[in-house]
Amino acid sequence: MIERSHEMRDPIHGFIKVSEKEMKLINTPVFQRLRRIRQLGMTFLVYPGALHTRFDHSIGVMHIAGRICTKLQELHPTRICNEDVERVRLAALLHDVGHGPFSHVSEYLLDEHAPDRTDMGSTREKIHEKITVDIIQTDSAIRGILNKDERDFVADMIQGQDTQDWQRDIVSSELDADKMDYLLRDSYFAGVKYGIYDLEKLIESCLIEVDKTETSLAVSSKGIYALEQLLLARYHMTQQVYWHRVSLISNEMIIRGITLAIERGNTQMAKLYQYSEENPESFIQNYLTYHDEKLIDILKACPQEKAREIFNRLYNRNLFKMVAELRLKDETNSKVRRRLLAMKDDSLLKQELERKIAAHLRSDTDYVIIRPLQMRNPNYGSRSYILDAEAITIFDENQSEPRAMSDYASELFFARPATDNEASLETVQVYVSPDGNNLSGKQRRSALEPEIQNILRSA
Repeated sequence: MIERSHEMRDPIHGFIKVSEKEMKLINTPVFQRLRRIRQLGMTFLVYPGALHTRFDHSIGVMHIAGRICTKLQELHPTRICNEDVERVRLAALLHDVGHGPFSHVSEYLLDEHAPDRTDMGSTREKIHEKITVDIIQTDSAIRGILNKDERDFVADMIQGQDTQDWQRDIVSSELDADKMDYLLRDSYFAGVKYGIYDLEKLIESCLIEVDKTETSLAVSSKGIYALEQLLLARYHMTQQVYWHRVSLISNEMIIRGITLAIERGNTQMAKLYQYSEENPESFIQNYLTYHDEKLIDILKACPQEKAREIFNRLYNRNLFKMVAELRLKDETNSKVRRRLLAMKDDSLLKQELERKIAAHLRSDTDYVIIRPLQMRNPNYGSRSYILDAEAITIFDENQSEPRAMSDYASELFFARPATDNEASLETVQVYVSPDGNNLSGKQRRSALEPEIQNILRSA
């Protein structure tokens, strides 16, 4: 086993031991940049302690990934060697080096402003992964630490393939070290208890099938309750922290401000968010100079008036206010419900409704934001992008074949089939700049909400 002579003290995992190679990677400029990218964007506007960063999270993911690998190595010493453990740790450590300012907000903007392509697809996950791999393969400091085989392995773990692979699953899957760390870390720094689960039991329950060359990471049936804790923790963290309305509107204001800046000729922002596959090194060189505070400072002083105003509002926590919400489960007209459900993929419909609401309120269209929100429940039968519990394999020592979580429905609290009504908890929220509208008062919202709901229903 490679010696880990360095130690880092972490509030979640205690002492984390780090090898010489890992420490060299941590000390590279591209990794140190993660100190200036907060894990939860501007969620600190509602949870003041949520100031932790992608830097400490990445080290925590490496630690958990190493622990899972070590557990599997103890079970299968002839199949899993020390090199396997080290390489998975490296992939886990570097999995987030491609994050831009405000993390997932940058992923959305990269998707929105990416040029058309057929070879890479247009989803932000793929663009984000591509940027991460570009950094790992081209950064001179990383190239001086990792050899080509190591860089190729890390790239393959991050980009992922359709084949089952326990190493890739540890880095990126429904049961990866990333989720295991960020739930505990986000919960701790936000000051809530929703993200707590039994990490020790879950790691102890991890295993793989020994008689297959391609096999996924799985969980022993003895760890099914710890797994249920993990799934429920993510659901509750999503509802209470990640989708808190202050978190949502701060993200939407960032997106609207940057979009307005680009539309009105801000070449600096356009260059940051228009990924170039033809000239990736130039794009990466510029991309790596940005972080949260730099982006705020630039846009607070940018020449585009509305973008500048929005970012000064963000800086001073003068946020847009929610003036209406329409829960689609309460909408009796199925045609309206289907139309509004499709709005997340129909930007023209969204813009049309924003214009109508702005006209009704005598407000500026650029200061009206509609947010379609998919609020899925955690039942294993729901079509949830939050987590697909059915993608996790369960091994029971009393059964000859792998099982799915639904097979344990009678033993678990929430793992039960979901009806159509349970699986559809979508809502549409409308936010507006409060200036000149006196929109902050509850009475004002009570008067406005039915009218705005009717505009939404007219879609």
